Amino acid sequence: MDRALVDTGAVVALVNRADRWHERAVEWFRSFRGELLTSEAVVTETAYVLAASAPHQRAALAWFERARRARLLRIEPVFDYLALARILARYAELPCDYADATLIALAERTGVRAIATIDQRDFSVYRIRGRTPFRILIGS
Repeated sequence: MDRALVDTGAVVALVNRADRWHERAVEWFRSFRGELLTSEAVVTETAYVLAASAPHQRAALAWFERARRARLLRIEPVFDYLALARILARYAELPCDYADATLIALAERTGVRAIATIDQRDFSVYRIRGRTPFRILIGS
């Protein structure tokens, strides 16, 4: 079964028709068959990014819930805050944000390197265990 991580920008693009990545995100989410993984930090960041638009914020939260209940999406908690601190220090020059660090840690824990993101700039630099690049699925 295919597995992919989900980043904030992919969900924002999915629910916001005015987003320049909207069509690509819709197409990708429709065609993906497999398990999606994300972190609670991504859910929080998505709600924050969409706070100016209550309808978009509600749509994103509804999408997370529907996908979770359908067992298409696993929302993972943080298991090791010191690992996140090390990741943030490693990428301090970008800067790497907390939600990105949780996805890097999740990739390291699960071995999943495919990521639904529009953030090509940062995820093309990030490495899993300092060596393995991510495979960007939407923003490339």
